[in-house]
Order: sequence, then structure tokens, then C-alpha cells
Amino acid sequence: MANASMGKKVTQEYAKLTIDEEGEEGLILEEPPANHVGVDYSLCLVGSFLSDRKVNFSAMKDTLASIWRPVKGVYMEETSYPNLFIIKFFHKLDMQRVLDDGPWTFNQQVFLLKKLEGEEQLSELKISELFIWLQIYDLPIGFHSEVIFKSIGNYVGKFLSSDPKNLNGIWRNYQRIKVAIDVNKPLKSKMRIKRAGGDWLWINFKYERLPSFCFFCGVIGHSEKFCESLFDEKK
Repeated sequence: MANASMGKKVTQEYAKLTIDEEGEEGLILEEPPANHVGVDYSLCLVGSFLSDRKVNFSAMKDTLASIWRPVKGVYMEETSYPNLFIIKFFHKLDMQRVLDDGPWTFNQQVFLLKKLEGEEQLSELKISELFIWLQIYDLPIGFHSEVIFKSIGNYVGKFLSSDPKNLNGIWRNYQRIKVAIDVNKPLKSKMRIKRAGGDWLWINFKYERLPSFCFFCGVIGHSEKFCESLFDEKK
């Protein structure tokens, strides 16, 4: 009986204890931790599908590896989080070519890629940018400059780079820039531009290798048949 009474008292005392999980104290690193696993994070990408459907990892891995054909090889592995994958390259040129030549799809599902920095928490990681080449039409000759290209890119999404051929010759049918677009926002199809004191002019956009998108709301990742906005009576 004494042991039972003592055990009950201990249990009651433990019940009074609380753990302050959000206190001010914590571990502060004075320098980056040593990389004991030997992984070069600068050669790693994290990938996610713009869909909640389950992906056949084995088929996806084999298909993308055969399309990418990295000279020095590539290794992919699943994480414990749905449709989130780690992709390790063995040379920076292979990795950069995959980033430059996108966007990529598997079974008509958009595959979003992001460089792995090494300090992200995968449970909190949100990949929402799609790298894509944008064609700019009807841009007047007097507006052909890297400054203008960058401004246009930042209007559409986030400017990454421009085609070196954009400024070659007197006239081109269109200019090309690489942009990162937010897949949660509608695509932009045109833009107004003018010089101070001049008239407004419209320039038009076309996206290269654009994945499936909704003509109703303009967002990538679904067709108008499955658009939630279509069921909004106010719209």
C-alpha cells in the first residue's frame, strides 16, 4: 500500500510539470555545423509535384533520369513527406542544365525544383516557383536593354536571366528572358509600357513549354474543368 501511495504522489507531482517549448533560451551556433554526412548541398535540389496525387517514385525516377541524361549521374531519394524528393547531382553543369531546360513534368504533373540550401526544414519547405522562359513580343526597338528586360521579368515574376542573343542585330521577332513565376498566382499575358511623356504601348507574352494551366483563373497545375473558381457563384 505504501508503494502504491508513493507512486500516486509521484504521478501527481509530474502532472504539475510543464515544458516551455517556446521559451527564449535555445541553441545558437557560432559557426556552421560540420557536414559529417559528406553531402555537397550545392549539388542538391529538392523537388515537389504541383499535385496531391501519389507519384510512383520508381517510375518517376527512371523517367526523369532518362530525359535529363546527366553526364556525371544523378541520385534521387524519397523523403518522409508526400511527393517531396531529394535530387543529388555529381556535377554542377548537370544540375544547372536541368534547371535551365525546365519546366519538367511527369504524368502531366508539374515538377517544381528548388536548390537545397542545407538549413531548410523539409516539414516547412514550400516550393512555389516555376523556372520558365518567357518570350516578349511587340517590344519597341528603343526599349531593348537589359534594364528593361529585368523590369519586365520582375513584373511577371522574378527575373533570372536573359538570352544573350536578345541584343544581337537590329530586329528580332521576340526577346527571351528566364523568370521564376509563383504557381499560386495567375499568369500574366501582357503588360503596358511607355516612356515618360509618351503613349502607353502593350507588349505580349508567351511562355515556352508551359505546363497545363487553367484558362479560367490563369493558374498553373489544373485545367478549367477542375477549377475551384468555377464553382464560386460570385464569379
